[in-house]
Amino acid sequence: MKYHGYAGQILYIDLTNRSIKKEPLDIDLIKNYIGGMGINSKLAFDLIKPGIDPLSPENVICYGAGPFVGTLIPGCSRSGIISKSPLTGLLGESQTGISIGPMLKYAGYDHVVITGKAEKPVYIAIDDDTVKIKNASRVWGKEIGEATNEIRDELGDFWVSCIGPAGEKLIRFANIMENKNGMLGRVGLGAVMGSKNLKAIAVRGTKGITVFQRGKFLKLVRELREKVAASPLIDMWRNEGKIFPLYFGSYMKRGINLTKNFSEGLPEGVDEFFTQKEYSERLWKTYFACVSCPAGDKGVLSLKGGKYDGLTFKISNPWGTPLTFNQAGIRNWDDAVECVHETNRYGIDSFTTAIMIGFATQIYEKGLISKEDTGGLELDWSAEAALKLIEKIAHREGIGDILAEGVKIACQKIGKDAEKYAVHVKGLEPTMDLRSEHFIENFGQLVDPRGAHHARGYSITYVPRKGKSARRYSPSIGVPEDRINVIAPESEADTNNWSKSRLLKWVNDYNSLTFSCGMCMKIQISPQYNLNILRDLFYATTGIEMSSEDLLKAGERIWNIQRLFNMREGASRKDDMPPYRMLNDPLVVGDKKFPPLNEADINTLLDEYYDESGWDKETGKPTKKTLKNLGLQKEGELVLNE
Repeated sequence: MKYHGYAGQILYIDLTNRSIKKEPLDIDLIKNYIGGMGINSKLAFDLIKPGIDPLSPENVICYGAGPFVGTLIPGCSRSGIISKSPLTGLLGESQTGISIGPMLKYAGYDHVVITGKAEKPVYIAIDDDTVKIKNASRVWGKEIGEATNEIRDELGDFWVSCIGPAGEKLIRFANIMENKNGMLGRVGLGAVMGSKNLKAIAVRGTKGITVFQRGKFLKLVRELREKVAASPLIDMWRNEGKIFPLYFGSYMKRGINLTKNFSEGLPEGVDEFFTQKEYSERLWKTYFACVSCPAGDKGVLSLKGGKYDGLTFKISNPWGTPLTFNQAGIRNWDDAVECVHETNRYGIDSFTTAIMIGFATQIYEKGLISKEDTGGLELDWSAEAALKLIEKIAHREGIGDILAEGVKIACQKIGKDAEKYAVHVKGLEPTMDLRSEHFIENFGQLVDPRGAHHARGYSITYVPRKGKSARRYSPSIGVPEDRINVIAPESEADTNNWSKSRLLKWVNDYNSLTFSCGMCMKIQISPQYNLNILRDLFYATTGIEMSSEDLLKAGERIWNIQRLFNMREGASRKDDMPPYRMLNDPLVVGDKKFPPLNEADINTLLDEYYDESGWDKETGKPTKKTLKNLGLQKEGELVLNE
């Protein structure tokens, strides 16, 4: 078969017996799961046995790049991994735009499946048709940048996906970093690589990718690039942090982004502590972009003056990642940037680290852990304490050994009501609170298969919208007219009372499709696309004819097989509930006070979401009817027959 858009092969590597095999990419797999995240999901479901320890040799790493990756389609370089997460014990999925995905496809592979465990530290070198498992002893223990450079010194100009010391020490929120700057984060995939004694995957490819209809493809790409380039958001997201007072500052004032372990708001944050003026004058240096992306919203930070004068490094989210350390009590740019630099050096997730520091500090204040437990360290919301805790976590030293387990396991080990301060859904800490207001993105954190993250709930409701906006938006992602009239009836066109929970189902399906193609969800990119554009692009790229309805159904199938993966691991409706703190503690944001979430209200929203999704309201499992419609009867047998 002649492949277009796809490289056409899956590469299987068993580290235990050092075997390597290649298989053609099946056309039915493509039609049912598209590629990238979707095919990763199916491979993971089939290959990962229920109940296995995520850090055992039985776990499987499924790396994949979708059909748009490696082409000229703007904003479509995202590739990533699915495995069983050591942080949540459920499906672990992560993607990055600064990925090795394009090079993997140029070498001839859409997916790499890694099983087993090497006897000693190794890395995988893929050079077109030549695949080798090489000794990594000399780079084991080294930081990501240094290890990546040494691998390139040995091999040449390869793209490298690498773990740091945190992954080697099996820290449950260890990241994988691609080409030193792209982060496969949040769910501990670096620890999965570390558990296999796998330091890195290095790739060089020279084969390129063909498209089916060159003329049509280039016309579509040109139109999309012009739309992206014309957006005023390009300059705001790209240069000098112009967007964050509107974006992050608004979220602080609305009580969505919080501080000190989700205990309070920071409404004055960008006005007093994290000003855009200081960021522009003292931190921001320049921008860079992912492959094929005209947006260029990645950044180079270079501190001018202060105690970290001269500190310079590249980072995916140059303002957003430092600001997460307000959860640890940090109140200035310099210390926030230094915290990010330290977590990146070791290869641990910045957001989870910030939450773990906030969690530890709060339970220290409450007397649940003592100075003896912390090794004499006074946890006082200071930058000094935060940086010392980062060191302790990275080396699994003292209290850091417990915190390295993530908040879900750490609170169980600590006991003494620590669970009340452990803010997570399915073991993953949320990026946004829900107490001040509900919208699609923050409510979507509850049902996301990997835990509390907002990415696949991305839609239009970051900004409050009325029903008429929902009615205009819904057709673009394939919502049928009869469902639009249920989600946002004409009578609700000028109100905010329309059903965000029901629209979320369609958002999840659509985003599962776009993520599987390799598309970025950033606001500079995704609004330029819609389901029909994706249909035309998919055909022009691959030559595989699928209707808009077929593509959206594939997205729904991907979302449901991920749900089945978690249900097979024992997850249930209760795992879709908000954390204790949000259900029991009020939230104060400046002069505003928001009550705790009403459990009955959340259950009503979940009922609506399940109903729209074709899931059983009592159990949260997809119904037999839904599974039959998606062709997932076989996959659902174990789950539904429990």
